Amino acid sequence: MKVFFKSVVVVLLLAASAYSSAESLLKLQQLLESIQSFKAGFTQQTLDNFGQAKQTIKGHMLVKKPGFLRWQTEGDYAQLVIADGSSIWIYDEDLENVTIKPMGKEMSETPALLLSGNVESIARDFEVSLQGNEYTLTPKDSSQLFDRLILEFDQQSLVRMAISDASGLTTEITFSAIETNLDIKNSMFVFEAPQGVDVIDSRP
Repeated sequence: MKVFFKSVVVVLLLAASAYSSAESLLKLQQLLESIQSFKAGFTQQTLDNFGQAKQTIKGHMLVKKPGFLRWQTEGDYAQLVIADGSSIWIYDEDLENVTIKPMGKEMSETPALLLSGNVESIARDFEVSLQGNEYTLTPKDSSQLFDRLILEFDQQSLVRMAISDASGLTTEITFSAIETNLDIKNSMFVFEAPQGVDVIDSRP
């Protein structure tokens, strides 16, 4: 009887701590609207379906509204992703190539663009739920490259992002040395291809 009573209490507590989809969406939109720029270091881990780390990458990022992103990884897997509001450049240093794409729904490839984009699009593209400090975003469009995106906040700051795909892999990104609402110059989001690299431009 005691075990049953404890189980009921746990269920009731979980229910009380959960928010409706509309409330969760509103709270997330308010948080994201308060962030005009975001600067941080990050550690990115790829985990298999058993939770074992397969790869660890470090880097740093800058985000600025509307639509600006600079995401740079270091070491053996050095990559630079820059978005300027209309185009995205992806520079793979080891492959010596640059891919340029028009910005559309690239959130599926670069979820960090959530911080720099129009928060109204979240209601259109995702179902949102909130448990504790974690917002879970589930794409409404099954063609997205991920099945689930988790954003974890500590008060007003985004501290962790986890992206899960259909293969069972999870990419977990933990942010550090976080600074928000800095005055970041637009020149930080300009990319010029190094001489001699292949450029693949898929813009119209």
